[in-house]
Amino acid sequence: ISYEIPKESFVRISVYNLLGQKVENLVSNLHPAGYHNVMWNSMDMSGKSVSSGVYIYTITAGDYHSAKKMILIK
Repeated sequence: ISYEIPKESFVRISVYNLLGQKVENLVSNLHPAGYHNVMWNSMDMSGKSVSSGVYIYTITAGDYHSAKKMILIK
């Protein structure tokens, strides 16, 4: 997941399944302005591998909030 923030902001990126259950927190800290990347290792919060399928990830940075769909193929 690639993203850009225009100024230093607290960034939170979380992954959810289609039932709306949180699967994993990928990012939850302060980031400087610029381009950033994060990779999800397809594990849930307890360290178990998740199945292939459709997932939703949310990005929150300052006042910005977005939700996008992604497909995990193993």
